Amino acid sequence: MNKYLYNNIRLCATIVSDTHIDEKNPTKWYPMVLLMRALKFAESNNSDVFLTVGDTTSRGSRNNWELTRTCFRKVPDAAKKIMLTIGNHDGWCDGEFDEAMNEYYSAYNDICKRKIDTPYFSEIINGYYFICIGTDSDSGCEASISDRQMDWFRQEMKKAGETNKPIFVFCHQSLNQRHGLPRTWDRHEDPNRPLTDGGIGDRSDEVAEILKSYKNVYYFSGHSHMGLCGEDMKAAEGYSSFEEEDGVTLVNLPSLSCGNHHGEMQGTGIGLQLEIYEDRVILRPVNIITRRFITKLNIKNKKPYHENIIK
Repeated sequence: MNKYLYNNIRLCATIVSDTHIDEKNPTKWYPMVLLMRALKFAESNNSDVFLTVGDTTSRGSRNNWELTRTCFRKVPDAAKKIMLTIGNHDGWCDGEFDEAMNEYYSAYNDICKRKIDTPYFSEIINGYYFICIGTDSDSGCEASISDRQMDWFRQEMKKAGETNKPIFVFCHQSLNQRHGLPRTWDRHEDPNRPLTDGGIGDRSDEVAEILKSYKNVYYFSGHSHMGLCGEDMKAAEGYSSFEEEDGVTLVNLPSLSCGNHHGEMQGTGIGLQLEIYEDRVILRPVNIITRRFITKLNIKNKKPYHENIIK
């Protein structure tokens, strides 16, 4: 298996979502095994960054984060950088929201070797901006984006845009009404669902406007547990894991370890490899269990991966 599609790669990232580490899961070992398999894949492919797009835990308790720490300790050299986006499940615990967030910050410090005190932050990796945003308060399944965070996001995107390089944004929740939402929010479809169900929430349009102000922007989400799908599903049902809108590429990842629905591939163990080159960006779905790239889906232009030329 070739690690990369082309020579002279500038950055490689392994991205997964919704690992849902959970001490109360009757098969709690399964999500842990899949997370460690993903970390080993990242290590074997010399990833510069390993990133989760939220819901690393099923509940943000100390015990669940300790199980997560255990996974990362067992694969200490997975990537040069680790980034853990906040998800709604990470903000839930048996106590208050602030208690769960403190556990998240503590775990982030231990696992990622960086101290944070907000659910939004960025890293510049090999010259490229990786920006994470997420909920500031307990808002159920949506993301409550404060004015302070929105101002920070605008400024961070401005700085990223000045590099004239692709920008990578990560938020657990998709923009509203993308990737088939709200239809794909649950395996049981309900035509009466609110249009915001499954999405980022009230500030979706503001986030979208900021994203569309720059070139070569990628927005990654998870949350809905929609199975992996490409352009054939887009033609048949009107949605895909990979959608393009006004120059922004929207990417929705399936859950790594929980049951997925809709989509063309509903199994667990699916992640993405991001490859950045001087003139293009490539997204390659990968089966973390077999450590093989997925070749049976048409993602874009009848190819089993998504490829954009940098403009």
